[in-house]
Parts: sequence; structure tokens; C-alpha cells
Amino acid sequence: MVEKQELEARFKELTGTDRAGIMLVLIHGQKEEKLFGQIINRYLRKPVLFYGMDQLILKTDEICEQIGTPMLSMAPRFLQEEEKERYQELSRKKNELEKMAGDWHRMSDLLQAQAPAAREILEIQVLFRGNATMQGRFRCPITGRNYISFRSALELQRMLREVEIQFCTNNRSDGKVPGLAGPGKILNRKKGRVL
Repeated sequence: MVEKQELEARFKELTGTDRAGIMLVLIHGQKEEKLFGQIINRYLRKPVLFYGMDQLILKTDEICEQIGTPMLSMAPRFLQEEEKERYQELSRKKNELEKMAGDWHRMSDLLQAQAPAAREILEIQVLFRGNATMQGRFRCPITGRNYISFRSALELQRMLREVEIQFCTNNRSDGKVPGLAGPGKILNRKKGRVL
């Protein structure tokens, strides 16, 4: 579980910034080797749920579109017209969000209510959304207090996969490490062979 002192220190840092692109990710657990949890942003009244690192990245992009920052440098492409319309609707909701302009205190209250159930907290700061991807920096228990920059959503996904592997490994009782032996395979760490 996340320590109260860690939460207070994290919020003390956040109150010194006005970045709307900061997402605090609460990891609640794992199911079928995928992490699940909530994303908290100061402009949202309630957390956004996710299941899996791929969904975390897509929901992060949708939150950025909904709050209108950072702005996209080009329009995203979609396979279906319905999905394109759904995504465009997110930016139309931006005006409603500006009226209730979130603050760090509301985010702090929300985080303090949700954090006791979290097993880990990650921080994703989306600084730019250019060339149909996102750029920013990332901090997690693996990096300690240091931020690691990412130049694309693919780099972020690789970093999140490392977090997912470590989390799943640390929370397994059978000593098997997911994903390191190849797609869909599990490596038995004790015996050094693929299962």
C-alpha cells in the first residue's frame, strides 16, 4: 500500500505546477497478467478506470483531448466513423471542464480517498502531443524520485510494460515471470526454462 508521507510529498511537488497534463495512476492490482486501476487528473471530477497498459495510454490521450491540453499537432486517424465522432466529442466537452477548472485541492481530496486501496502510484506528465503520439515524462517506484522522458507513446508503453512485469513478478507466489520469454510465454525464474 502507498504511504501517506509519499502522497503528501507528491502533492507538495504538484502544487507548484500548473500542468494540466499530469496524470496520477493508481494501480489496484492485476488480473490475467494485466494491471488495472484508476487515472486521476485535476480537471476530472472522478477517476477514469483502466484495464491493461494499452488502455492506460489510450485513456491518457483521451483525457488530454478532453481537457484540451496539450493540444494535438494533427488530427488522429480512425478506422470507423463512430470512433472518430466519439473522440471529437471529447474536445467539445472541454468548455464544460474549463468552467469547473479543477484545482490541486480537489485532486488531493480524490487521491486521498482512492490511494489507500492503491498498491502503487505512477505519474505520467504529458507535455506535448505531436506527430500523432505523445511526449512527456514518467515516474514510478522503479525510477524513484527521478523522471524518465518518453518521446512517443510506444516508449511509454515499453516503460509501462516494465512496471507491469515487475508488479506481476513481485505479486506472484509461483516464481514465474510473465512475458520475458517471449509473447504469451512465461519464464520459470527458479528453473530458468520456458513454460
